[in-house]
Amino acid sequence: MHHLHDEFRKKIQPVEPLVELIRERIPKKGILVDFGAGTGYFTLPLAKLFREVYAVDINAERLKYLKERLKEEGITNVKLILGDRLPDVEADLIILSNVLHELPEPEKFLREAAERADYVLVLDWRKIPTPRGPPLGERISEEEARRMMEKHFSVEAFSLYPYHYCLLGISQR
Repeated sequence: MHHLHDEFRKKIQPVEPLVELIRERIPKKGILVDFGAGTGYFTLPLAKLFREVYAVDINAERLKYLKERLKEEGITNVKLILGDRLPDVEADLIILSNVLHELPEPEKFLREAAERADYVLVLDWRKIPTPRGPPLGERISEEEARRMMEKHFSVEAFSLYPYHYCLLGISQR
């Protein structure tokens, strides 16, 4: 779990560019779903922007760590959900950070996300050799992710990080 908040991650994927992008591009900041929240790397700073946050993860240890971090920082607007499904809410934004490649059915997930959110942000590993990250064979390329997203969203790409792509899907619902 330590690598989810270590100095290397802070160097290659600092929080600030993503937070600034969301601050500028997402007009309503009522409900955020951080799907695959892990230990809260993005959950914690984004909880300061949104009225209500749902942090979803399949790992109980990571959520326990996040719960402690929330308590330490006095953040009370985050609901922790252990599981692998989207909560039944209408979200302003669903964020998937380093998660798309982990999903058993990413296209199905994106379709469901499109029905529940105005925006979906996918941040995932580029399909290039990197000093860390999942094996190249498990990664979903930016082009493939964009193709899946464009079935449900208009998509904008942002170059925030050297080893990750960032795609913002704007709902067509």
